[in-house]
Amino acid sequence: MVVPGCSNDVEHVHALAAFTSFQNALQRRDPEACRKVLTTESATTLGEMPWDRIRERQPLEALSARREQHEFRVRVADPNEGGKVSEFVVVREYGRYVVDLVATAGLHTQVVEGSASREERKEFVPRELTPADLDRIRRYELTQPPR
Repeated sequence: MVVPGCSNDVEHVHALAAFTSFQNALQRRDPEACRKVLTTESATTLGEMPWDRIRERQPLEALSARREQHEFRVRVADPNEGGKVSEFVVVREYGRYVVDLVATAGLHTQVVEGSASREERKEFVPRELTPADLDRIRRYELTQPPR
């Protein structure tokens, strides 16, 4: 593992350690240990984790970590893909360094818009409020606490 030489070396080490802990938990197929090193949002994706496929693969190798504003990008090499390099996002959540699988997926996802989706766009046109709309608005106003 390579850690950048800067004043925040300790944070880089923590980011790398979080990723390594996640990788070790994956290899042990331990969902509870994985949950402890994932963001709250990412932990909800554990039910979709392909545990059987993970068992057949070698672990990713953490190469380095660099700070990107409020998060760390951990560079990893995948021995299963000929050493292909990619990045995982590690953030600090509730005082702990944890892996953010949702943000990581966002790094590697491209949005592709098909021609059908362009044709199906809806256009919102303003209209006058009906008496039913006004009643619904008034009921909502009455449910709000006084200011």
